[in-house]
Amino acid sequence: MAPAYNVMTEDMSHYTITKAPFAVFRGTCDGQVGGEAFSFAADAAKGSRSGFYRFAIHGANHNYFNTQWSPQSRQVAAADDATPVQGHPGQCTDREGAAPARQLTEPQQRHVAATYLDAFFRRHLLGDTGQDQVLTGARHPDAAITEVDVTTAP
Repeated sequence: MAPAYNVMTEDMSHYTITKAPFAVFRGTCDGQVGGEAFSFAADAAKGSRSGFYRFAIHGANHNYFNTQWSPQSRQVAAADDATPVQGHPGQCTDREGAAPARQLTEPQQRHVAATYLDAFFRRHLLGDTGQDQVLTGARHPDAAITEVDVTTAP
């Protein structure tokens, strides 16, 4: 979730995932990591025979996925890292200038993440296929909260 690639080297072959399903979550308002994080994750999962999922959550930033880095935690350095859109209160973007989105609150962001995490783990730990439409993007259970772009690979 909210991938970081600051520890990766130029040689991505050290990070190949082949035997486990793999999912990456990134917010469209991530102020820490750019869209290339999805590319790095896709490169790492190229050899995966178990499935690769990419979830772009509109309005989500990097820090609200957990309770330690979110401002409500009152932890040192906890912050909202989304880039506000000047002249449009409540709208955010990422450090690369992605299309503006309505910024999610901390609880909304964690709720949407939990929805997709639940579907992923139910499918791949329990063999429950009841949430496959969520994993493929055919069904969006949190559409009233935000959009989620889903990309899958076999």
